[in-house]
This record gives sequence, C-alpha cells and structure tokens, in this order.
Amino acid sequence: MSPFIVLIVVLLAALLVCFLLWRRESRAAGAPLSITGLAIPLLVVAVAGLGYLTIGLDRNTLDWLADQRRYDPVAERVIAGEAPGEQDQDISAAALTRVLQSRLVREPSLTGWYTLGLLYDQLGAPAQAQEAARRALEMDPDDHAARLLLARGLIAQADGRLTDEAQAEIARVLADNPRHDGALMLQAMAANEARRFDLAARSWRALLARHGDGEAGDLIRRGLAQAEQQRERSEQLQGLTVTVQADDVPEGGTLFVFLGPQPLAARRVLAESFPIQVTLRPGDWLQAYPAELDQLRVAARYTPAPGSSVDQANLNAAPTALDLSRRPAASLTIRR
Repeated sequence: MSPFIVLIVVLLAALLVCFLLWRRESRAAGAPLSITGLAIPLLVVAVAGLGYLTIGLDRNTLDWLADQRRYDPVAERVIAGEAPGEQDQDISAAALTRVLQSRLVREPSLTGWYTLGLLYDQLGAPAQAQEAARRALEMDPDDHAARLLLARGLIAQADGRLTDEAQAEIARVLADNPRHDGALMLQAMAANEARRFDLAARSWRALLARHGDGEAGDLIRRGLAQAEQQRERSEQLQGLTVTVQADDVPEGGTLFVFLGPQPLAARRVLAESFPIQVTLRPGDWLQAYPAELDQLRVAARYTPAPGSSVDQANLNAAPTALDLSRRPAASLTIRR
C-alpha cells in the first residue's frame, strides 16, 4: 500500500478516536452533544484526503520516494567516503544524483560533492558539475581531482574548447604536480580544440617524455603530430583576408563569406559599404585546417536586409581560388 494512503487512513482514524473520546466525555459531563464543531474539520480532512488520492497523487512523487528508499544507503556510503561495493554497481545515475544532492544539503562532504559532480558530468550537465566541484573545493582548495572536475565542466560548457578559466584551474594543478597526466591530457585535447596549438604541443610533449614507450605512446604521438600540423597551417592562414565588391547592389546589408569546398570557415559581417575587406579569424573556422591549402576556395552570399540569416542571402559571388602569398588573398564580386 502507498505510504500516502496509509498516512491518510491513520489521520482519519486518529480524528475518529478523538471524536469518540469527545462524545464520551460530553455525555459524562451532561453537556449537550453537538458534533458540528468536530464534524466540519473531519469532513474537510476526509475531502482533502480523497481529493489528494484521486487527483493529487503524482506518480513522480512516488518514484522519488522509491528512489529515496533505494539510494539513500548508497548516498550515505558516498558521503562517508566508502568505496562502491557490488551492491552499488547496478544503479541509476539520475536517481542517485537527486538523492545525493538532497542529502548533501544536510551533510556536506568533500567526497559527496565530488561524486555528485562526476554524476552531473556523466549526465551531460556541465554547469551543475561545476557547482558541485566548487562546493568540493570550498571544503578542500588543494583537492586536485575536484579542480580538474571543475576544469572539465568549464571545457564541456565551451564545446570542448579550453577557456582561460579552465586553463587557470589546470595550471594550479600542474604548479603542484607538473607530471600530472590527467591535467596534461585534458589541457592537450582542449587546447587543440581551442586552436591553441603551441600549448597543445607542449602538453603532448610532456606526456610523450614519460609515456612514449608505453601503451599510450602511439596516441600521444598522433596528438602531437596533429597539433604541430595544425599550428603550421594556422600560420599560413593567419590574417587571411578577402575583398568583396558589389555590382549594382544596395549597401548596408548582411554579408557571409565562406571557405570551401565544404564549409570549413564562415564569417558574417555588416556591409556598410563596398568594397569591403573581410578577415577570417581562428574562431571562424568550423573544422580543422585542411591538409591541401591550395584547394581552398572562397565564396560569398549577400542580402540587402541587415541582420538576416544566410538562407535569406540570395545574392552570390562565385567561388574563387585563394592565393595565400597575397593580401588580400582573393577578390569577389557580388552580382544580382
């Protein structure tokens, strides 16, 4: 039987007992018997109880109570810092997260907050993972695992790219332990995504110096080679600028410049006047720098309406080859 049904039954039974005792005492004292004063609250409670049972009993509430009963012992062991046992293997991350969160409000624990952050990270909730990691660091600012968890949450929220705040957190770990493999690996991969190839290459080299002959050696060498190749290509593409002209086209619209043949990079600008020079920045690249730079083509689309989307840009400039030895590297003309 549901605990809520039991509660309502017990409450009604208690009120009935009170009514019977009151009636007996009233008769013994010779007082006139009037049940109006007690009948009204009894009726209110009965109606409220029946109403709750028929329309107010939320299935989610029952599920939450079931999760509380099942996972509260697990949360207790986590908060106590105990290692998971066989009984903890088949658990729901989402359910344990809810139970552990509510328990940590009453019983803060470094291990508990860190585990909660790991659960949020597993569930793809980087903002909540960061908050849990910060709570853990409040309890122990020197905890490297919690600091890297915070950095990982910041990186995940930036779509895998290394942010300044995340790098600062990783740097604090490496200041205490320059050979921390987890910190170096996280920094290498996230720096590569952020197109900070010098930092990525330094991180890969630090890992290669210790693990070049191990099982991870090939993976590290591939990561280092990619970072160095991307750095070389970024230097060739640095400051890539094209000139866009217009043939009898209203000015003041929205201009989109693309690099192809597939969408490799794109930039949107307000064309207040023509001709206009557009420089593609590192953040405008949608994919890794291609190996065959001489195959790159630049194209443009334009709409006289400012603030419009690319789908509304129906005026085009034909794709043109780039000459990376020149500045600008190409010249395009928008035509009706």
